[in-house]
Amino acid sequence: MNIEPCLITCNDDDKSESLDSIGFFSLQNPSSIWCTETLVYKDFLEKQVFQLARKPESLITHLRRIYYCFNKDLNEQLFAALVDFLIILNRRGQDLSWRIIMGAKSRLDLDQFNLLSNYLNGTADVNLLPGNRYSIFTRGLLGINNMIQQIEKHEERGYDPLVLARDHIEYSQLKEAKQVLENAILDQPNRLDLHHELLTLYRKTNDSQGFDRMLTKLTQSGLSMTGEWTQLTNYFKGRNNDG
Repeated sequence: MNIEPCLITCNDDDKSESLDSIGFFSLQNPSSIWCTETLVYKDFLEKQVFQLARKPESLITHLRRIYYCFNKDLNEQLFAALVDFLIILNRRGQDLSWRIIMGAKSRLDLDQFNLLSNYLNGTADVNLLPGNRYSIFTRGLLGINNMIQQIEKHEERGYDPLVLARDHIEYSQLKEAKQVLENAILDQPNRLDLHHELLTLYRKTNDSQGFDRMLTKLTQSGLSMTGEWTQLTNYFKGRNNDG
């Protein structure tokens, strides 16, 4: 796992300070992963879970999920987030793991804390870490989030490029969304829904260069263009003429 340098930094100069006395996380710059304004977004946790299902080794997303659950007093969700975090780390980052578990201790019951600490002490196997209905990565348990279930279906059947592109758009990853749609159209040129989504992106982002490149590829492939392509061609020509 690649961890950004200086993202997680601990103030350990005072060796007399025990882990039990440390606040929840000890970061020199907590704002790099968290801000209190995040608490007002009702779907923040759902989006973090969705992102982790897509990119399980995103450390920053794990930390944001844990922070959110801790600050909102979502104790069962917090336990699930901690278990998922430890599963993905797979015994890497032991110091960071201990710091997080000790920081979250006040939100865990005794059994939960003992399960996590026994795992970190090496007396329990990662596959035996129990989850709950909010867990994502525990063996044999999916969780209740509908988006996660949908992701699993797409992984089994082959991810629909339109769904994948819209996922990118949701997180403002517009360049990636265009690439997905462009590749998909070249592979499945008869899917008009893909054409429509890509043309909408070109127009919203005023990407005339990307539009021209894609139009050239499709023309060279001998494909006939739909009316939407013609309309966008005229739109960009008009903008260029206007100066």
